[in-house]
Amino acid sequence: MIEFFLDKSHYSLNISKRVYALLKIKEQTDFFALITITVVLFFLAVSTLFSQSNDKIEMLLDQLAIAESDNDARLIRKKIWLLWLDGYEDQKNKPKIDMALELFNRGDLEKADRAFSEIIALEPGYVEGWNKRATLKFLLGDFSGSLLDIQEVLKRQPRHFGAISGSGLIHIHTKNFEDAYNTYMKLSQIDPLNEDSKRFLPMLENKIFGKSL
Repeated sequence: MIEFFLDKSHYSLNISKRVYALLKIKEQTDFFALITITVVLFFLAVSTLFSQSNDKIEMLLDQLAIAESDNDARLIRKKIWLLWLDGYEDQKNKPKIDMALELFNRGDLEKADRAFSEIIALEPGYVEGWNKRATLKFLLGDFSGSLLDIQEVLKRQPRHFGAISGSGLIHIHTKNFEDAYNTYMKLSQIDPLNEDSKRFLPMLENKIFGKSL
């Protein structure tokens, strides 16, 4: 009888251990499932915010195309620029972007170029990273490199009036006047009140066609 109860106790102990182990596995599984769900929800929230920001940009670009005054157009452009500047997804990159912008604004061109190259490597979807580096390459005299970066901008945002205007300037510098003309015509459709289009189109028309149209 004693032996029987010892065996039964041992058996019960083994069952308890197995149940405890299964409960621990379930607990761990539930914990990891919770972590996974939390991460997924976080990225969905970020994606939603990013999508909403892009929707707002598109809406503002639509408004820019029909702006009735220079002042209206200027205010719309300002809103768009701010959204483009804040258009990065990973908040961990913000300090690097702030530093790159500081280098850019104080004219430290080569360091700013390297800083934006690092940002592009970290977050290639950040449109303004490409655009700022395109501007820096233009200022450093690397026109072909600037145009390549502008292409990357326009892949991501085809109505980026800053990048389009910049490509027009490059074409003027390299004396590709017809390309410059076509670029500013495109810009005038996206942003009809843009000062660059109004300034350069008559000059280019005169250069290409021999008269102002």
